Amino acid sequence: MEEKGTREPVIRLDGVSKVYAIGEEKLRALDGVSLDIYPGEFACIIGRSGSGKSTLLNMMAGLEKPSRGRIRVAGRQIERMNESQLVQFRLKYVGFVFQSFNLFAMHTALDNVAMPLMYKGMPRAQRAARARAMLDAVGLRTHMRHRPGEMSGGQQQRVGIARALVTGPKILFADEPTGNLDFNTSREILRLIRSICRERGTTLIMVTHDPEMAQYADRVVRLLDGRVTENTLNAHPADIPGPAISKEDT
Repeated sequence: MEEKGTREPVIRLDGVSKVYAIGEEKLRALDGVSLDIYPGEFACIIGRSGSGKSTLLNMMAGLEKPSRGRIRVAGRQIERMNESQLVQFRLKYVGFVFQSFNLFAMHTALDNVAMPLMYKGMPRAQRAARARAMLDAVGLRTHMRHRPGEMSGGQQQRVGIARALVTGPKILFADEPTGNLDFNTSREILRLIRSICRERGTTLIMVTHDPEMAQYADRVVRLLDGRVTENTLNAHPADIPGPAISKEDT
């Protein structure tokens, strides 16, 4: 991959710092981070616990405001937005996949996936049709009426992926999306996320502590003590290995 001067980044961070006050002490989680991420990239943010990677993701997603610096996402200067504006911004541009799935236990897979569309004011029949199509795309055609407790971890994460992508976001943020899964299921879930995002042209930003993930990404960003120590492009991301199993088998 080559960065072109005429290309506009979908995310631009300029001198972003984040300081938390803990009693009388101050903890610097991010220290002057500047970073560009381009449309359609799979960017992998790697760092050990406490490196600042989750804080960086929260900054880019508009979940937290920086102590200093500027953050431009999808053409909008998000650090200037109030909370109401940020909620609408996230509904329009952003999807999230979480390590712990964050599904509603008493709702079916179909209802879980349709929920973001309800918040956008989409009519019930339309959001149900779109949710069914998205669950079909992640291989859960036969599990639409299942509740989370009736599904495996891999199946629950597929529901989480479908929910994150059902609104057609420009950017998908994935925070340790395979952290609660076994090795083989982790690879299958990563293959699924990367495949769907490439097909749709969605920018994928994944936070992980696993250095193996770097070889599968277009861009690798390493953090240490709140600073970027590496920001490299991978011209030929590796194929994600694993058995050719059915999507419904995980």
